[in-house]
Amino acid sequence: MKYCLTCDWYTTPADEPSSATRSRDAIDHHVETGHTIDSSNGIVPPQLPDLPEEVFVRDLIPARSND
Repeated sequence: MKYCLTCDWYTTPADEPSSATRSRDAIDHHVETGHTIDSSNGIVPPQLPDLPEEVFVRDLIPARSND
């Protein structure tokens, strides 16, 4: 399965049996939207928690020291 981390776009072997075509579709989606595509062996994409983006960004940026 190939799915978008930004929107609801995805493709599965049930939608398109050809792995090459699914890969091309994923690349096309990325080029058209700039969205990040991920691949998974599962049948359902993982669900991200429903939190504002600021929470993730804040957690990734190191705290500034006042030295």
